[in-house]
Amino acid sequence: MDITHIINQELHIKSVIFKNRIMMPAMGTGLANISGEVTRQMIDYYEERALGGAGGIIVEITCVDSPTGKASPTQLCIDKPHYIAGLKELSEAIQAHDCRAFIQLHHAGRQTTPFVTGGLQPVAPSPIACRFVKQEPRELEIKEIHAIRDKFVAAAIFAEKAGFDGVEIHAAHGYLLSQFLSPYSNHRNDEYGGSNENRARLVTEIISSIKKYVPRLLVSVRFNMNDFAAGGIDEQMGLIIAGQLETAGADLLNVSCGIYESGHTTIEPAFFAEAWRIKMAEQVKKTVRIPVIGGGVIRHPEKAAEILANQQADLIWVGRGMLADPAWVGKAVSGRADQIRHCISCNTCFDSISQGLHIRCAVNPRAGREYKLSLERRLEGIKAVIVGGGPAGIQTSLALSSAGAQVTLLEKEAHLGGQLNIANKPPYKDKIGWMLQALIEQLEHTNVEIKLNTVWKNEMIEELKPDVLVIATGSKPVIPAISGIESTEIFALADVLSGKAVIRQQKVLIIGGGSTGCEAAEYLAPHNEVTIVEQAKMLAAGLENMNRLGLLARIKGLGIKTKKGYIVKRIAGKTVQLLKLSDESEEQIIADAVIFTCGNINNHLSIDHKTPLKVYLIGDAKQPRGIMEAIYEGEMVAEDIAAKRIRNFSSEGIIK
Repeated sequence: MDITHIINQELHIKSVIFKNRIMMPAMGTGLANISGEVTRQMIDYYEERALGGAGGIIVEITCVDSPTGKASPTQLCIDKPHYIAGLKELSEAIQAHDCRAFIQLHHAGRQTTPFVTGGLQPVAPSPIACRFVKQEPRELEIKEIHAIRDKFVAAAIFAEKAGFDGVEIHAAHGYLLSQFLSPYSNHRNDEYGGSNENRARLVTEIISSIKKYVPRLLVSVRFNMNDFAAGGIDEQMGLIIAGQLETAGADLLNVSCGIYESGHTTIEPAFFAEAWRIKMAEQVKKTVRIPVIGGGVIRHPEKAAEILANQQADLIWVGRGMLADPAWVGKAVSGRADQIRHCISCNTCFDSISQGLHIRCAVNPRAGREYKLSLERRLEGIKAVIVGGGPAGIQTSLALSSAGAQVTLLEKEAHLGGQLNIANKPPYKDKIGWMLQALIEQLEHTNVEIKLNTVWKNEMIEELKPDVLVIATGSKPVIPAISGIESTEIFALADVLSGKAVIRQQKVLIIGGGSTGCEAAEYLAPHNEVTIVEQAKMLAAGLENMNRLGLLARIKGLGIKTKKGYIVKRIAGKTVQLLKLSDESEEQIIADAVIFTCGNINNHLSIDHKTPLKVYLIGDAKQPRGIMEAIYEGEMVAEDIAAKRIRNFSSEGIIK
């Protein structure tokens, strides 16, 4: 299959030409300012992805009726003329790279809170609270529905004046227009409720009005083929809606699914299969004559090309994949697909914006920081040695090497990757392996000198004479002091996950119920009887909520025993004495094997030097945390050196 040819096919929709078949869908970023205006951060974020080769970009959810319709405090807005100038800057930045620019028109409806709306009660077709948000909305009157319809139309007019090629009407994911379409949330008995035709009336009126007043503008509609909620839109009803949208004048249909209450189906965690939604898009494509956009966990160009070749969709949206690697499309069509840094579905991005923060990505340190992290660093003449070939060390090597520094990477093991080599072993964590593969592949295309099986010695300072020394030596597991611990068989988690130690048909006790302990339990449960002991009242605390809920559901389904609010008091052979913290009662369990997942402690590396030398301590060597911190701190080494060089801050002896 010729991936380049298939993906690079042009698509003509009226006067608009898409140079290829890959779209970046609307994803909230939190990068607008508090008043809803475009910022420099936002322009640079989108421009980097346009520059990376996207055929089209649909700018994130943009409020047509602020503040009542806002879903987040820093949501982009398009309900007043004074937003047009900033939006024009944004559309121009996208289109400058032969990328079509759309903007998504949005109203949150009941899926918001008074905290976001400035104290105003959310509105909805019916006064039914979203079980996730738990805020009872006010039922809209007919005149208010008409006013909201006009707000959508006015927003489209503003979008046309701002130079966008098209708008996307957000009628999916349980927001206001989706609420009208779904019998789950629309219990009206007037002309905007009751029948399929009436529930679709508001959306179809918006489409036909936009086509009347701004006929040049392409109109896409994102809608649900399935709410995944009892009594809501199902796939049979979704096909009826698709036909209604086409009849009303839509130019494109963007097929999606899920609402807040159905959780995982809108922002898929790691356990969802690649392209799992495409069958829904395929059904729509067989029903309508206008182009269909499909997507959902599309991570590999080969999968996108396969979907296009099988005529399951006309355009493919790649969302988090393009957040992780803005050059996803460019690499896909230039024979460099093996260098794509894939999204690992950790949902760091979603977790960031749900906390009201700017968007972040665990595997791409530039995401949301494009405006301040320069790609034009000049580090020629700098000699750097990185100790540790895990994710922090590799990212540092890539960042320094790309800026022109001479880099030597030392790794004590026979392979690179550090803890990524075991982090990808539990169920549904294979995507971390994709990241490791991409990091190593990128490294192979640099001039970095890699020395494996090399343990750091202080004498190497004189031998290698670096200007910069980066310590990225990672961390090691904490083994708590428990009475009698020496009397039982303890297995290192790394040995178990790597296959060096095999545990079968045993009673396994995992001490520590963080995400690592829970994932280890899931890994071992099919062949063992597993118990998790955790002193806190919550398992997998700190894990992104969508992934956490999925993990906990699987733990329950596997019959894994959990002891929350307990500590291990003593061990005597196979007998383990537990102490319940709430009432200090004790109980015993039997364990054939014990695994500690009580967190990590940084690997200490003593540096003794007399020459001028800038030393950076990064990643788990600084403080045990996650992939995002390791990758970010590795990138920031190059940024810091370059910034000091530009400003001529030579106190650390690294400016040449």
